[in-house]
Amino acid sequence: MNQRLFLLDKNYILKQVQEDLKIELQKELIEEIKAGYFSLFNPLGLIDELSEKVQAFSASHFSFFDELYNTMAGIYRYQEEGNQLELLFDGRSHYEKYSADWKEGFHAYLKELCHKKNFILAGLELTVFHSPEKRLELAQNRMKVCTFEHFGLKIYKYKGIQKYISKSA
Repeated sequence: MNQRLFLLDKNYILKQVQEDLKIELQKELIEEIKAGYFSLFNPLGLIDELSEKVQAFSASHFSFFDELYNTMAGIYRYQEEGNQLELLFDGRSHYEKYSADWKEGFHAYLKELCHKKNFILAGLELTVFHSPEKRLELAQNRMKVCTFEHFGLKIYKYKGIQKYISKSA
């Protein structure tokens, strides 16, 4: 169990916010992937079997995106440096402020990532085209690599966050 030395550290509050908003933002992630599909692969909105399947898809569980969500949350905490609480004069609590900030940051990340073809294809493979015989780890890893390349950062379990250098040609 983590031993907290200063309970009102910004990162503790931000981690709690990110955990509380996980399901809500993962739903939005799936909807954004669907919208990204239509903007990249079907910009004219032509109706075919594939686009109907994507449009009609509704997720029942979101655990496929847990690792990606945690990666994006870690990158956000890394990029939003500092652990000191701000003085707030607008009547909101720090929890409310960080909740609004995290939602805004997450949506900005999604907007950027959903313009990448590999990210959209892997996301569709995890949702719309998911089948039990497929290995989910491959699509999850493609999404993570796309995220690492986009931000130029990678999260290591024991080393922390470090610069990411793409190994692709």
